[in-house]
Amino acid sequence: MQKLVLNFIFILSISSALNAQRIEITGILTDKLGKVADAHIINTTSKKGTFSAINGEFNIKVQSNDVLEISSVQHHIQKITITDSLINNKNLEVFLYLRDYLLEEVEVKKTELTGSLLSDSKSIGKSDRQEVMENLGFNPFPKKLSKIDREIKTAYAGGIQIGLGAMVSLDYIINSMSGRIDMLENQKKLLENEKKLQYIEKTYRHFITKSLKIDSLDVSRFIYISHFDKKFKESFNGGDVKIISFLKEQAVLFKKDSL
Repeated sequence: MQKLVLNFIFILSISSALNAQRIEITGILTDKLGKVADAHIINTTSKKGTFSAINGEFNIKVQSNDVLEISSVQHHIQKITITDSLINNKNLEVFLYLRDYLLEEVEVKKTELTGSLLSDSKSIGKSDRQEVMENLGFNPFPKKLSKIDREIKTAYAGGIQIGLGAMVSLDYIINSMSGRIDMLENQKKLLENEKKLQYIEKTYRHFITKSLKIDSLDVSRFIYISHFDKKFKESFNGGDVKIISFLKEQAVLFKKDSL
């Protein structure tokens, strides 16, 4: 037992002596894209390792004839033997080469597609779901309803059969009498108007401030006041030319009112 302890102390002493002879050097890793971070640098002789920082730098203890192995997922492995000149310089610069990853082999089949959406759409078959939906008389590509549209649809939903098969919606009667339907319809108009105002401010803000000379702090107020004009809806639906013409007219009125 005592012999084992002595052997352990002897080995530990040798190891400590060897490590004591090693000095710390600073290195930096780069590739053609710049600094290399998180690369693994291991001294295969001393079995000690570290990682490169975000700026590509690392510190590691070495001695002459030690071998450094530098590895990274996206780079080829580099092995460097430490020389006396490197130790004296205490600075190591390593350039890593990026791996060339090969794509998996894929099978390319000839198609009759021409690149024209109009003609190619005719040659592409319908999916099973589309066929079933169309056969049942449903739209296979229904538009997703907004929250307010779902609420309006719910307000109209439900019904009982009277007379010769006519359907009367109880929900509709109740919601009409309570004013809920009118409230929801008005709320929808407000939301639609808000989207239009946001679109105009986002799209034409530069034109309004630079060409129409409206102060940047007044842009939102200018657009809000303008949307009450009876020509707003027609101008908005008419595209850029009509919107710009409308904004020019409104700018004149806005400036007069601001005097």
